[in-house]
Amino acid sequence: MALNEWLRDLEYAPGPYSPGPRQSKADSFTAYLEAKHWERAKKAAPAVGGGTALSILAVLAGNGGQPKPLPDLQAASDMSFSAFAEAIKRLQEMGYLTLIGPPGSEAAELTKLGVEVAALAQPA
Repeated sequence: MALNEWLRDLEYAPGPYSPGPRQSKADSFTAYLEAKHWERAKKAAPAVGGGTALSILAVLAGNGGQPKPLPDLQAASDMSFSAFAEAIKRLQEMGYLTLIGPPGSEAAELTKLGVEVAALAQPA
């Protein structure tokens, strides 16, 4: 590999400061390969975000003190079903929230302690 090719590959390698795959002619096989490489690198990068028990408290705190149905809460918290169920269980055990309603249509509601903890967790 020639030095110019190596520098070109280094310049367009996916990374935090990379502009992405270079724009080229649509019929260029090199552009196609670069785009595929870029897609694979984006998929392999660890996902930022994802919910935590604190994100559940934040969603409930931002709900104006109203109970929120569990399916809506899970969607808003950006958590998998199993992680969400475990977080709800822990938050209940710690006294931060309660579940109200019949099974199948339960909603989560912050307790007084949960409201205080959610307020402390809010960014300044």
